[in-house]
Amino acid sequence: MSRAADLYAAGVAANEDMRPAAGARLLRAALRALGDPAQDRDGEQNLRGRVSVSLAMAEAEAGHLGAGLELLAAATDLLPPQERAIAHAQRAILLRRAGRDDESLAEYGVALATLDVQAQPVLVAKVLVNRAVVHMGAARLGPARADLDQCLALARREGAEVLVAKAVHDLGFLDYLSGDLPSALHRYVEAERLYEGLLPGILAMLGLDRGRVLVAAGLVTEAERELATAVESLRAQGSLQDAAEGELARAAAALLGGRPGDARRLARGARTVFLRRGNVRWAARAELMDLRGAAAQERRRYGTAARAEQLHQTLAALGMRDDARAAALVAARVHAAAGRPDEARRLLAATSIRGAGLEARLLQRAARADAAAAESLPRVAARERRRGLATLHRWRSRLGALDLQGGAALLGRELAGAGLADALATGRPAEVFAWAELARAQAMLTRPAVLGDEDDGAWRDLRALGVALARAELDGRPTAELRRRRARLGGELRRRTWAVPGTGVTQRPASLSRVQAALDGAALVVYVESAGVLRAIVATRSRARLVTLGLLVEAQEATARLRADLDVLAGGLPADVRAGVRAAGAADAAALSGRVLDPLLALVGDRHLVVVPTGGLLTVPWSALPATHGRPVTVAVSASSWLDRSGAGSPDRPSVLVAGPGTSRGEAEVVAIADLLRAARRPTTRLVAERATVDATRAALSGAGVVHAAAHGRHEADNPLFSSLELADGPLMGYDLLRLPHPPELVVLSCCDLGLHDTRPGDESLGTASALLASGSRTVIASVTRETDDAALPLMVDLHARLLAGERPASALAAAGSADATGFVCFGSG
Repeated sequence: MSRAADLYAAGVAANEDMRPAAGARLLRAALRALGDPAQDRDGEQNLRGRVSVSLAMAEAEAGHLGAGLELLAAATDLLPPQERAIAHAQRAILLRRAGRDDESLAEYGVALATLDVQAQPVLVAKVLVNRAVVHMGAARLGPARADLDQCLALARREGAEVLVAKAVHDLGFLDYLSGDLPSALHRYVEAERLYEGLLPGILAMLGLDRGRVLVAAGLVTEAERELATAVESLRAQGSLQDAAEGELARAAAALLGGRPGDARRLARGARTVFLRRGNVRWAARAELMDLRGAAAQERRRYGTAARAEQLHQTLAALGMRDDARAAALVAARVHAAAGRPDEARRLLAATSIRGAGLEARLLQRAARADAAAAESLPRVAARERRRGLATLHRWRSRLGALDLQGGAALLGRELAGAGLADALATGRPAEVFAWAELARAQAMLTRPAVLGDEDDGAWRDLRALGVALARAELDGRPTAELRRRRARLGGELRRRTWAVPGTGVTQRPASLSRVQAALDGAALVVYVESAGVLRAIVATRSRARLVTLGLLVEAQEATARLRADLDVLAGGLPADVRAGVRAAGAADAAALSGRVLDPLLALVGDRHLVVVPTGGLLTVPWSALPATHGRPVTVAVSASSWLDRSGAGSPDRPSVLVAGPGTSRGEAEVVAIADLLRAARRPTTRLVAERATVDATRAALSGAGVVHAAAHGRHEADNPLFSSLELADGPLMGYDLLRLPHPPELVVLSCCDLGLHDTRPGDESLGTASALLASGSRTVIASVTRETDDAALPLMVDLHARLLAGERPASALAAAGSADATGFVCFGSG
């Protein structure tokens, strides 16, 4: 019997660790070790019943629900009366996994009625945590939270660490369903820490749930990476239901990312698995995702609308209220697109979104806008879209992390794109401007939370790994392990930043008239894109015009060519080669200017420029263009953010000068600028050589007026907030800048590439410059290309001399750089 007991314990552990195939093998072996049931001695019958209960779960996970239920039926008679609640609870789990939620709840009720909370607190806690999952599946969030709170209290009191971890995990999922994504991600960080030491097999399930949250936040790339890893692990573990749920989450990510064909393929594969398992509820949910993909591919087909209405009825009959509502709204949109507004209105009138989450509210606004457009009511359609985006913006303020805030733009991409397209059709600059401001860089109107120092030790470890990796590369030693450790720790730290709650501080986008009133002799150029066509609004204080320029992709390609030319020129080249590259650069600069600026010059005149780019135009090296060489240009991610930061700075704030290691000009540049500041009697902190540490620099930056940093820079395209400048003890990253309680007003980054940004939907940008601007800095001067020491040193000294003389940053940069084209750009307020 002892061997059977050992095998039973190992099988239970495998089940709990999400390895049902291994659990089934061990539990069958335990039954074989028990031998003939007719020969059971004292205690053996009870053990046989327990083994059968656990084996039932493993069989069901392998897709053999009938076999699992048969095992449970047989096990009930083998268990003593006080333990039969275990069989009822296990049957409830199997029924839930099969989508038979009402039967599952009934079984949980029987189990709880049988158990004594005083004598069997851990068993009660187990039943509660599992019943909460059923409640969450039916959107009964109040009962789910009550079950989980009671479970967590019991588990903590009894020291049941595994149950504590599961309750924390499920509370995170409940927060996700409630729309509180930072709280969900915070709980997942805690659950991950608990699981690593207790049940590492459940980390795949945690990855699935975290992937769902990232989809809800609009971080599609990150979500797809997390979900792909989770699905692979779940399949390897034999958790077929969870793996199929992961595929369905991947389908949602693909649909949000604009790939409806991939969404349909993934949804259909998941549906096949659900049907094979007899899970009609999840199969219906997969069909809904397939239908949403079909609607996105071809919204005018009547068959799609009919299928959506039928599915609405099916989902409603299954008690899946939220999914039924989504199906009705999809049907309404298809009817509206096909010119059947009466049918759309019929469905909208019958669909309530009371208590609905963000996705349903945005979908309803889109459906209402579509119906209004089908009835030739453009103002009503615009109003619905604006209200949807306002809802999204308020929700965004609950997110504290800058990349989460930016990712949220993807959720409103369709509303914003349709509104902008309609505004462009009117040809009225004020309307186009208003929609452009609603459609871009909304994260800059929502202050990110200041990251705390609770993970300071882990950030130090990450920097140390970066230093060790750089040394290993120089020494020619293997780097694979160091890269793996750095990637893992970096991922953990990024996930912790996602858990920071939002500030709730937001602003409304500015009107064109307000921005025009603040131009003060400058011209505003706002670039917009719709259906691949690039247009520009050109505004001065007295007038505004809308100009069509051509294809955006051609302007982006010309930008990339010019930046490549400038990068090559920054290297050491023979004179004849340099002359050839200069000629190519001049031709590329003229070509780019012809696509984005020359058609606007008659309207711009000789005015200073405030440029609001779109897409890859955020990295245009403006000083290299013929018409803007020597002309002050300020680049802002939105006109509203430019206006917000355009007030006068505080002249009494101290200056900070930092020189990183390994640059031939760093200390010389800092010394020369320090001499200028000393002559002007400006209080200055100078950090060079071993004094230029990350901690010292962060401390000096907080509350500073003008900051100048001369160091090697590195732009990380995969995660731009890990972009960094190298200091004495390692990299100062974008995340470090988001930890500043009082960001500096003007930052000059005399470093290569730190003006580069990762541009996401909605023209949300991520990078070192955007981290500073989002946290409150007024202006950042940084380069979008590589720079030579010979050119950068005199330019930087001249720049600071002009700043001390009272010139605005954009004017000072333009005058200082008039001798030669550079990649330095003035971002922010100018």
